[in-house]
Amino acid sequence: MSLAQRTVRLTSWGRFPVAMAKVARPARQGDLVGLLGDDTHPSLIGRGYGRSYGDAALNTSGVVVEQVHFDRLLAFDETTGVLVAEAGLRLKDILEVFVPRGWFLPVTPGTKYVSLGGALACDIHGKNHHGDGSFSSHVEWFDLLTADGQVRRCSRTEQSDLFWATAGAWA
Repeated sequence: MSLAQRTVRLTSWGRFPVAMAKVARPARQGDLVGLLGDDTHPSLIGRGYGRSYGDAALNTSGVVVEQVHFDRLLAFDETTGVLVAEAGLRLKDILEVFVPRGWFLPVTPGTKYVSLGGALACDIHGKNHHGDGSFSSHVEWFDLLTADGQVRRCSRTEQSDLFWATAGAWA
C-alpha cells in the first residue's frame, strides 16, 4: 500500500527555484520501506525543513520524502557527549535540551532550524570550520536506508563509500 502523497509548491531557503512536487510524510520507518517498493514514481529524495540553498531537496519527477516525524533523541552518553538521534531532529531541539546541561554542538550554521539529516547531507559548516571542520567531521556513524530496502551502518571505516556519498556527496 502506498503512503499518501500530496502535490505542493516547494522552495528552499533562497525561495528559488519553485517546484511543484509530490510530498510524502512518513511517520514510521516501515512507511519509508513501503515507498521504496512503490513503482509509481521514478525517484525519491529526503527533505527535512527546507533550509538548504538552491534545489537540494526538490524533486519534480519523483517524491520528496519529508522526514520531520523522525525527530527523536535516541541515546546520549554524558561522558563522551555522543548523541544518537533520528535524521529529522532539528539543531534547535538539541540545543534546547543540551545547552542547559553544559553541552553545545561543535558545528552550527547560520540557522538552528535545520535537521540532523540535512546538516549531514549538506555537510554544513559554522564560523569555526577552519579549526573544527564541517558537520561530517563530528559524525561517528549513521544508519542509511538504501534503495534495496536495507539499513546500512555507515562510518569512515564501515561502508565508507556510502558515508561520503551521503555526507555532502563527496563521492
